[in-house]
Amino acid sequence: MASRTIVDTVPRVAGPPPDVDALEDELDELRDRFPGAIFDRYLDKVPAVGAFVHIAPGAAIVGDVLLWDDVSVWYGCVLRGDVNRVEVHERSNIQDGAVVHLGDLDPTIVGEEVVVGHRAVLHGCRIGGGSLIGIQSTILDGAEIGEGSVIGSGALVTAGTKVPPRSLVLGVPGKVVKTLTATDEEFHRKLAGKYIRLAHNYREG
Repeated sequence: MASRTIVDTVPRVAGPPPDVDALEDELDELRDRFPGAIFDRYLDKVPAVGAFVHIAPGAAIVGDVLLWDDVSVWYGCVLRGDVNRVEVHERSNIQDGAVVHLGDLDPTIVGEEVVVGHRAVLHGCRIGGGSLIGIQSTILDGAEIGEGSVIGSGALVTAGTKVPPRSLVLGVPGKVVKTLTATDEEFHRKLAGKYIRLAHNYREG
């Protein structure tokens, strides 16, 4: 498969955007709302954060990143939206040390009630709702993970791979080894709910 990376998509700019002061005010509001978290813009792109979101100190949210309601982003995560965009939909969580970036052609879109395990890497991929992304797994540009799937710990989903809904993927490179059930998907979604309650306790406790 040909590389999805395009080397000439980033032109040099002559200076900051004309509305830089307003953009910096937006960033300051986010920094006040989430003390200890790192917020930055990329040119005129500033993160957008919904209601009841938890962002742990030390997490970095940069550029064109949209976090929907009830999302949690934990310690040491990096979500960077520069040459494309990142979306994390409602009630999903990005656990400690995970990295979410993107490709020139490919945004990273995380569906609703997704659990992204510690130190996972999501790069220019789409994750269907109700999925579980295992610890230290990697999902590359243009890959699409069907709803209710599990990507096992340490698995590598190569660029452009299409994983059917409710699949268990294991190995390097990752292969579908089993079809999961509606009960399995329900468990993943309940696990996402556990993280909503955990984030609430961090905010309010």
